[in-house]
Amino acid sequence: MTVNSLFFLLFLSGLFLVHYLLCPVRFRWIVLLAASMLFYALASAASPVYMLATSVCTWAAGLVMERLNEQEKQAGKDKEQKSKIKTRKRWLLAVSAVPSFGFLLLLKYSGFFANMGNSILGRFGIALPVPQFLIPLGISYYTLIAYGYLLDLYEKRVQAQRNYTKLLLFLAYFPQMTQGPMNRYKPMSEQLYEGHRFEYQDFSYGCQRMLWGFFKKFVIADRMQPAVQAIFQGYAQYGGITCLLGCVYMTVWMYADFSGYMDIVAGTSELFGIHIMENFRQPFFSKSLAEYWRRWHISLSSWFRDFLFYPLAFSKPAVRFGKRGRKWFGVRIGKLFPSLFALFFVWFATGFWHEPSWRYIFWGIANGVVIMGAMVCEPWFANAKRFLHIREESRWWQAFSVARTFAFVCLLKVFPGPSSTADMLQFIKKMFTDFRLPSGLAELLPGVTKGDALFLLGALILLAIVDLIQEKRSVRDLLAEKPLVLRWACYLFLVAAILCMGKFNISMAGGFAYAQY
Repeated sequence: MTVNSLFFLLFLSGLFLVHYLLCPVRFRWIVLLAASMLFYALASAASPVYMLATSVCTWAAGLVMERLNEQEKQAGKDKEQKSKIKTRKRWLLAVSAVPSFGFLLLLKYSGFFANMGNSILGRFGIALPVPQFLIPLGISYYTLIAYGYLLDLYEKRVQAQRNYTKLLLFLAYFPQMTQGPMNRYKPMSEQLYEGHRFEYQDFSYGCQRMLWGFFKKFVIADRMQPAVQAIFQGYAQYGGITCLLGCVYMTVWMYADFSGYMDIVAGTSELFGIHIMENFRQPFFSKSLAEYWRRWHISLSSWFRDFLFYPLAFSKPAVRFGKRGRKWFGVRIGKLFPSLFALFFVWFATGFWHEPSWRYIFWGIANGVVIMGAMVCEPWFANAKRFLHIREESRWWQAFSVARTFAFVCLLKVFPGPSSTADMLQFIKKMFTDFRLPSGLAELLPGVTKGDALFLLGALILLAIVDLIQEKRSVRDLLAEKPLVLRWACYLFLVAAILCMGKFNISMAGGFAYAQY
């Protein structure tokens, strides 16, 4: 089910009552597990099958990894024995990746590879069948969560969970199911299994955050979505400036939609005393693209950083690449080569993870190229700023850096926005060749009525104000210091806006942009 549905609110209300009123504290994790599996089963009948298969393989591999860790500890200073055990651990990681990533590759990526093969084999009159699968809800997320658990075990950051049902709860915990965040085992295990008593502050803060998430989703994201769809699907009838605005709209729409979802599920989890990983930290205040990705989809960025970037950057191929870089380009740039080597693969993987298409691969690589270019050119940029007497701490330069980063983020939406690679190329061409001005609201904000546009403008101003405050301190803590009447005036305003502008989904799935990934 989707969290913007009336059914979800009924489900959550029933779970809340059962959890706190009918279940003893020490068994409350079992209630959460049952609710999570029910939540997942309602998405599709086949979805729990893949989840159970992945969880069983992860649990079994985790127990074996724990035993190998114990053997490695017992080996003491015996380097030869420890080396053999290390090799077994690497083989275990490789073997355990087969079922987890095998399901993901088969269900999500097999069509892409078949189409790519057909583009080559078609010249010889050979056609491969293109499989069509129903992709289980959240498989891209729980696959990385599961493998991250094994990688943490490999590095001895955590101990294996011997109780299979407890590990299943960690993987299937329903607030993280459809779009993340990709929680790590250690902080979650300290909260999931202990059982929590009702705390008014958790309940109050959870409801507040859910309310703000619904506001972002219904009042902002759902009002902007028609304009985004109209521009990217019907770009041929619009000028290049409208297409450029479409990139801006898509950027803001995805932020309101995705961060709105995260607010809803983080608030939902807080109702049960469980604090999940933060996934956003005011990304539009970033002063560089690298900083933006440290603030946007934080759990995905940190997963790729810890489990892909660092291993690649310190790998033997990267070290050799760095030595050649020093020889070809000098010491300074050569030192960057291992990082550049790793960043290329990280950003290729990031694009491919989002969607098996060339549009997203180009988008990922383009992000990587901008970040790598900034790393290489950093000394020249610093010299230019000194020459122009630009102070990094000056407000105008910080404002310029924020605006520049936002512009980069928006421009990069030309890759994933259109529906195909051919449309992407035509869209880019139109942006840079057709400069006619939009004629009225129908071209400035297509698919949105004048009334909705005014309401949307006010909502966006409020979103900017809240994010600005949140950059300095917690908005919920600030509200808690205000008089009761003022607090409830804010809550009722948000409720009224949601009821006026929102439309709860009656479907059991979908509803959010990142659910497709």
